[in-house]
Amino acid sequence: MKKTLLFDSFCGYLVSAVTENGKMIDFAFERADGGSLVGNIYKGRVVKTLPGMRAAFVDCGLEKNCYMSQDDFLPEGEKYGNTAEAEEPFNIKEGDDVLVRVVNPPIDNKGAKVTPRLSFVGKGLIYLPDTPFVGVSKKIEDDELRRNLEFTARSLISKGEGLIVRTAAPYARRDRLEEELNFLRSQYEEVVAAYKDAETGALLYADSALPVRVMRDILSDDIDSFIIGSPELEKTVSDMAKRYPARTKRKIILHDTGRDMMADLGISGQVLEMLSPKVPLDNGGYIVIEHTEALTAVDVNTGSFTGDDNLEQTVYYTDILAAREIARQVRLRNIGGIVVVDFIDMRDPAHKEAVVEELKRALSKDKTKCVVSPMSRLGLVEFSRKRTGRAALAGITKPCPRCGGSGAEVCPEFALIGMRAKILKALSDGAAGALAEISREAFERLISWEDMREDIKRHALNTPVYAVARDDFAAGDMKIKSAPFALPDGAIKI
Repeated sequence: MKKTLLFDSFCGYLVSAVTENGKMIDFAFERADGGSLVGNIYKGRVVKTLPGMRAAFVDCGLEKNCYMSQDDFLPEGEKYGNTAEAEEPFNIKEGDDVLVRVVNPPIDNKGAKVTPRLSFVGKGLIYLPDTPFVGVSKKIEDDELRRNLEFTARSLISKGEGLIVRTAAPYARRDRLEEELNFLRSQYEEVVAAYKDAETGALLYADSALPVRVMRDILSDDIDSFIIGSPELEKTVSDMAKRYPARTKRKIILHDTGRDMMADLGISGQVLEMLSPKVPLDNGGYIVIEHTEALTAVDVNTGSFTGDDNLEQTVYYTDILAAREIARQVRLRNIGGIVVVDFIDMRDPAHKEAVVEELKRALSKDKTKCVVSPMSRLGLVEFSRKRTGRAALAGITKPCPRCGGSGAEVCPEFALIGMRAKILKALSDGAAGALAEISREAFERLISWEDMREDIKRHALNTPVYAVARDDFAAGDMKIKSAPFALPDGAIKI
């Protein structure tokens, strides 16, 4: 299947998406000056200990105290096989200063999760300065190659250090791996030097920006081409691509139509579809995804699909399609924790087993670890997916004030990004002017969002563009009018 990786940057935000035959299977959206907390290293201070759980709460200067577990020596160690040496006794006390790395960002009312075990990620290696662990990515399946890579890794490190060999490593020469390891060591040394004089809560190391992180991991994916939405980002991606072996090079295409790339290629519409709990299947059936505090429930329905004259085949076919779509949705929405799927009842035991196997196969494409249980007598299938970062919708939605927090609506920033895309399309189509009617909340955010206004001015050149607040509009509502139009009271020129 044809896979495409898309990057865009605008108005202080970065966005990436992966499509498979035009259908989005991965999505990320974050501020260019903030980004993900995962991978960041802070100087923290222990504010409370939980000796019975070998854990503590740590002040890292974030909004909420972080949770640290001494037992969690390497949160993703199961990906790489092998084991580390025995853990030290728990001897952390309140008031101690600690050097910690964020492994999970804040979720809902919980603070970030941190570990005292540091790691520095490179293209082919992950350096563990204080964890005696050597592992090889399980995606490298050849046994002899794995043994050779493990031998190389052990020969590169000193006592007390650890090293993880990533999927890209087999394409690099030993001297290149040694150069990369020395660079990662130098990053660690800089962190240690800064730690001595830093204040509590100081950020000592930040992971790379979104495009660099995605490019760093791209060798393990079957990507056919890149589509880039801005010349500046194209240069970043091109520079990164030069570091990879020739066999992994992909075509890089600059999307320079003057329109918003994500809207032009249908990505924005697919992102908005994630707001709905109901997801259609290709045969007319559908699934419904509902989140609770304890788990995520998924219900499968035949919908308008009635099949031919065999009920069992109709149900089986729908369940197979649902299994594939569920795997896509949990990855796309970054759903973590326990997921319970209520498949449509089937009588044939072989069909039940086949549906579970199809779900396992589809989930196996996910980089995040998933564990699937057998189907119960009630037709329920439980599986767990490790929590990695916040849910995809967290950056583009906020609790809806009209329903007591039981639902969500788009945040004003994402609404304005949609407004920008529609204005750019109108200008590209030759409009002599444009008027955006938007919600009051979005209008007030537009007034304070200088980057957004400047971006629209740059695309509009000398074409007049106006915006006006509509008090009867919900957060994501908008209308874009092309000239001629009567300028309403309260309109401002962007």
